[in-house]
Amino acid sequence: MKLIVGLGNPGWQYKNTRHNVWFLMIDKLQNADWKYLDDLFVYDNKFGWEVVQTMFGDQKVIFVKPMEFMNRSWWAVSQISNFYKIDSKDILVMHDDIDLWVWTIKLKSWWWSAWHNWLKDIIEKLWNGDFARIRIWVDRPENSDYVAEYVLSPFKKEEIENIESKFDDIEKIIEDFLKK
Repeated sequence: MKLIVGLGNPGWQYKNTRHNVWFLMIDKLQNADWKYLDDLFVYDNKFGWEVVQTMFGDQKVIFVKPMEFMNRSWWAVSQISNFYKIDSKDILVMHDDIDLWVWTIKLKSWWWSAWHNWLKDIIEKLWNGDFARIRIWVDRPENSDYVAEYVLSPFKKEEIENIESKFDDIEKIIEDFLKK
């Protein structure tokens, strides 16, 4: 079984913000009738996340959008991985990153937290950092004192178009993860 978690923030006010880039991409995968994500997300009242289960070959895959704020995403990742007994090497966490090159997407297997407190929390709750991550660049503010405000600001139209141009790359990275 594999677990794919797209991190973001719940609520309409965060819908097209930089922190929610993975909610945006998962929704796009689903709306594009991606063959591995053809069911609708359902809100799970017990745990407080949106989830869809699908199959990749003979392997079950669970896609999750935690309905917790980014800084509490560790809770959803640890709860669902514990509930389904998913090994950390079978978890893919997708998040935004301001420290990559322009419009870069990177897949990392085992990686440190890179000073992201919420990644430190996920590592702590899973007892290791042996999970894969996809990071996508979402730009950096000119003044580093405004990072929090910046990642919660909406994308410009051309930025969304640039991200959507990476859609095929993201599909391939996810498929490669699922094949491992």
